[in-house]
Amino acid sequence: MVNLALPVWAAVVLLGAALVAAFLPGRPRAALVQNVGTRSRDDMMNDLVFSMDSPKATLATVGGKGENLIQLTRAGFPVPPGFLISTAAYRKFVQANDLQRQIVALARSGAGTDYEAASADIRGLFERGSMPPEVAAAVQQAHAALRSGVEAPCPVAVRCSECHCSEPECGARGEESPMAVRSSATAEDLPGASFAGQQETFLNIASEQEVLQAVKRCWSSLWTPRALVYRARQEIEPDTVSLAVVVQKMVDASAAGVLFTANPLTGARDEVVIDAAWGLGEAVVSGLVTPDHITADKTTGEVKEMEVADKAFLTAPTAGGTNERAVEADRRGSAVLDAARVAELVRLGRAVEAHYRMPQDIEWCLADGRLWIVQSRPVTTLPPEPVRWDSPVPGAKWMNDLQAAEWATEPLSPLGATTTFAAMVTARQRKFRMQKEPWYVLINSWLYIRADFRILTTVARCMWWVGRLAAGTMDRHRLVRRTWPPRLAVLDSLEKLELANLSDADLHARAVRLLRELGWWWWEVTWGSAVTIMCEQLIGKLGVPHLTDPVVLFRGNDSLLLDAGRALRHAADSGETNAYLARFGHFVESADPLHPTLRESPELLDQYLEMARYSQTGPDERLARSRRERIEAEGHVGALSGMRRRVAHRIIKAGQSNAAHVDDSVFHFQRVLALLRATYLEIGQRLARTGAVEGAEDVFYLKRRELTRPEAQMASRVAHRRELCERHKKLAPPPFIPPRSDPAWGRDRTLRLFSSLMGETVIRRGTQEREGRRVLVGTPGSPGRVRGIARLITGPEDFRRFQPGDVLVAHATTPVWTPLFNIASAAVTEVGGNFSHAAIVAREFGIPLVNGALDATRDIVDGTPVLVDGSAGVVEP
Repeated sequence: MVNLALPVWAAVVLLGAALVAAFLPGRPRAALVQNVGTRSRDDMMNDLVFSMDSPKATLATVGGKGENLIQLTRAGFPVPPGFLISTAAYRKFVQANDLQRQIVALARSGAGTDYEAASADIRGLFERGSMPPEVAAAVQQAHAALRSGVEAPCPVAVRCSECHCSEPECGARGEESPMAVRSSATAEDLPGASFAGQQETFLNIASEQEVLQAVKRCWSSLWTPRALVYRARQEIEPDTVSLAVVVQKMVDASAAGVLFTANPLTGARDEVVIDAAWGLGEAVVSGLVTPDHITADKTTGEVKEMEVADKAFLTAPTAGGTNERAVEADRRGSAVLDAARVAELVRLGRAVEAHYRMPQDIEWCLADGRLWIVQSRPVTTLPPEPVRWDSPVPGAKWMNDLQAAEWATEPLSPLGATTTFAAMVTARQRKFRMQKEPWYVLINSWLYIRADFRILTTVARCMWWVGRLAAGTMDRHRLVRRTWPPRLAVLDSLEKLELANLSDADLHARAVRLLRELGWWWWEVTWGSAVTIMCEQLIGKLGVPHLTDPVVLFRGNDSLLLDAGRALRHAADSGETNAYLARFGHFVESADPLHPTLRESPELLDQYLEMARYSQTGPDERLARSRRERIEAEGHVGALSGMRRRVAHRIIKAGQSNAAHVDDSVFHFQRVLALLRATYLEIGQRLARTGAVEGAEDVFYLKRRELTRPEAQMASRVAHRRELCERHKKLAPPPFIPPRSDPAWGRDRTLRLFSSLMGETVIRRGTQEREGRRVLVGTPGSPGRVRGIARLITGPEDFRRFQPGDVLVAHATTPVWTPLFNIASAAVTEVGGNFSHAAIVAREFGIPLVNGALDATRDIVDGTPVLVDGSAGVVEP
């Protein structure tokens, strides 16, 4: 509505702008009016404090959050009124108290050693510091004006019910309402840095003195342990940073949440995703509560999918701050937003996105039936184009985290999909036809395994296993002694051949032979792991007194992978690496031949050696510890009597004989992978010489049939496929297709059997709410409980970022990752079971592991502290 106290010219301009806005399509009326008629108070303030509509403020002066709020306010969006305390005020406080030299010295002294102590000392300096009179006066003047309601008349010439502004009718002016005091970092919300959330927020601050104290605390939060660690990782010097502060009238929200104007998981630009919970937004942002999760159509606002969560707690204002309290029983399971409110939020989000001209991550709240925006930032992690995760087989169900996926750390190359992974999946399925055909597919280049099972085949095979176990005929040692020597002789001979001397026909025949060998060794890995897991579960069901962890019964085996650890330790101490590479240089990151071997990666070898020098214990000490634990566990089993004892001994004998050869199977499996990569590179070189492709590495973007029958225009096809693979790397593949909420999963009669065989946690994992806390649930992989800084590692190129004591967070690990476990305090993976590489190595090194934690790399923020409970299979923020 028009403010009658305005001059006539201002009223005319305001009315004219409103009329123009009404007749211009495609732009929100609010976004077309730049607070015309609002008297800027910058002339009443110096460079220490800026008004919320200031045209003078910049990123350098008010930080990322402050600059975004100014843009939203000037565009007429419903932002709670307030003011901004600039970085100049921060620097004046530091200068007046002579803190800069002390801050820099303390920050640098704590780097890599004791960030907690350095932070405590720096924050103590701020606590004891005196607020400069000119800063205090500027803040007090702005605070008084805000509380008196002088600050902001209606920003747009429309009804208050439409703009939700700060007019008296909206209940936001003329009252002595409490304040929200928020930090605004100068690098916050930039695409190249993730400072958002590093500093602190203080809510429900009432008096002037409390506001000034909260401002000091915000400034000091620039030096929290988390912020110190993050800047050290990013190599940002401590003398280059400063902090601005946002002070706003606090909205006493009945509900709040986050809105994405594009689907952050699929990249769909035609969808809006909303998280909503009761009370203040801190409950959602801090992860205190699992919010309702809503997907809506961006054009119509219609709800496409709504998951209503059990919202046990909310954040509510109290005198001088906030606290968490229980939600009333009748509201815990109720939807926070109805369809009409969702549609209203979608319209608001669409208008904000139109203003910024890019997808936005918006923090919103609802108070007295009106929506407010408290922050908006660009979504910088969206896939480059909308992606659908649909089954290529109508009615089929798929999973991306069965055993083969542990070796698929990235989207598969066309060659890897049609050679190595085809051979692996086929070899397993031919031996055990448990799943329906097709056994696997690529969806957006990510590997998915069929999750529809043949019930009769599964039951029959399980009965066959049990029968063999009862008969005592599952001794793996005898089978290995009989079948491995001729296979190893083949590998030895294949390794000695000079590829350059082979004809094209012989080279392709070699690739075919190697794929057969790969399938054979993969079945050895699969069978040994499966029998060991089965025996571990059966021992657990026997209820052996005092046996808390049945897995220790099947550990303590010497192996070629332990030999690799010994050789690496020797190479690190002596500086001689040739012998190590000669025997272990075939280690690979993935079963996709696209990925280089350790022998081809001198930089990775340097990182290996560096991490080996950090290690406190060697392979032999870890092996001895595992054997002591196994002997102790065997003693508990030996205390059984009668049939239980005989059954337990049969189970242990079978499990131990299979577990003893799993690591060596993996070792030889990798030998074949390295030979295949070399063979395909030789084929690629020959294709490049004929002009079919530009370089040898292009061969990995061809399909198997194209190796022998190259077609025209291969170069453009390779370029397109390479670009597609790079785009698909940025996707977050869902663990199940269709999603677990689809009724098809509930109707699956084999799902209960599958869950009983593999464990219910294979299905029920991911982010959940437990006892009022938002946690990430996986499966227990290695016992223990550790808090550390999460470090998201996507591949060997990230290894150098990993520091001693970090928590390793990864999609999956393979033996090439082993040195990281030397220095990790704990680990979290999205893929794997009790005999995955991560589980075996974590137990060997004695560090906690949670594996199979769906969406860990998406839900855990790099550089933030997490608590890893490997015994319970839970990760807490």
